[in-house]
This record gives sequence, C-alpha cells and structure tokens, in this order.
Amino acid sequence: MKPRGFLITIVGLALFIPSLSFAQLFNLGLNFQMEDIRSVVIEDFEDNDNNWKVSASRFTDEEFPLVRFGIEGAPIALSRIVEGEENKFVMGVRAAFTRKGYNKIWLYPEEEIVIPGNAKKLDVWVWGANYYYTLYAHVRDYRGIVHNLPLGSLHFMGWRNMSVEIPKQIPQAVRYLPMEKPLSIVRFEIWTDPNERVDDYVIYFDHLKVLTDMYKQRFDGDELADRTNDIWSSQ
Repeated sequence: MKPRGFLITIVGLALFIPSLSFAQLFNLGLNFQMEDIRSVVIEDFEDNDNNWKVSASRFTDEEFPLVRFGIEGAPIALSRIVEGEENKFVMGVRAAFTRKGYNKIWLYPEEEIVIPGNAKKLDVWVWGANYYYTLYAHVRDYRGIVHNLPLGSLHFMGWRNMSVEIPKQIPQAVRYLPMEKPLSIVRFEIWTDPNERVDDYVIYFDHLKVLTDMYKQRFDGDELADRTNDIWSSQ
C-alpha cells in the first residue's frame, strides 16, 4: 500500500472508530515483526561426528546400555535425497535393566549442540518398539537452566516423527547486544513405565531438526554484534 493510501485508510478508521486515537490506529499498521522461519537439520545421524554417548540409571544390566551408528534402515519419508546427500543410516540404542520401575536412559552428544536462530519447534524421527516408555528432550538456555520438553509416548511400532514446541517463556534473546541467546541440545531422556518390561529394549533415531526463526535485525555496526563473542573469547 502506498504511503498516501495508508494515511487515508488510517484517517478513515479514526472517523468510524472514535474510541481509538490516531496514534493507536497508526501503530496498528506498523506493529509487526519480521521473521525468517526455516527448517534446519542439526543432526542427521549418518555418522557420529558429535560423539553421541549413552548412559542409564540404577539397576542397569551388565554390558548395557549400548549405542550404535551406521545402521541401515532410515524412514521411508527420508529415503529420498536430502540436501544433495542420501539419508541412509540411523543411530540405535539398546538397554536392559534388572528391575522394573522408573528407569532412565540418557542419550547425549559429547558437546551440546547449539540450535541456530530463535527455535520454535523441535522434532526427530524415532523408531518405537511398542513399549510404554516416554521420550523427552532437554535444552539449555543462556542462563544455564535446563528445560525438559516432552516429545511423547514411545508406545508405537516403527518410525514416527515426534515433535514438541519450544515454550515462549524460555528466553532466547535479550535487549542488549549481542541480542541472540540460542538454546542448545543437552540430551534425550527415556523413562520406563513401572509396569512395563525392561529386560531388553531397542530404539532408533534419525534426523533431528528444528523449526527456527533466523531473522536478524540489521543496523550500522551489526557485524560487530555478530562477532563480539568470537572477538573477546579469543584472548
């Protein structure tokens, strides 16, 4: 809309909606936020570049848990060419406990994986074995607080895309420069139901990705804001 037409519209609204001031009506046309929403794969599990490890709570059976890479059997939905490379391999985890109860399995990278942008949603492909277990994702904010995000029940068979929205109350920015305060992936956590069998359990993972807002406000000197952490961490 041209500026002249925009002002005519605002004036017209002011005549028909006297309860609103001209300034309020003018702000209605300007009160919007730029976004650049993208789907970003942060781990494809084709190899073990992030050095994923696995551990478990008490009553773990001997020689467990185990983690394996290079396993063929990706979801059909991901069998096509993804970003120019074939999605072929998945990550597998096997665990066993000697007692039923609220047992836990933790799967985590050697170093936390930083999520680019302002994350809106997290999703991962999971192969379930129809157990009454529950999967969670743990993310850390810039204050060091770890947030527990429920991905859902693992009581299904085969591959399923599991997702969770990132709560808006988790801070990912501040009003000072540099403003961006990205989250990081700490680990996955699996809880066993106290009434479910625990003597032998297998699960597979593929394609961990996020829906994230990559928009950055630009201004004179924004390159210094982008480089500030690197500049001062090098000494």
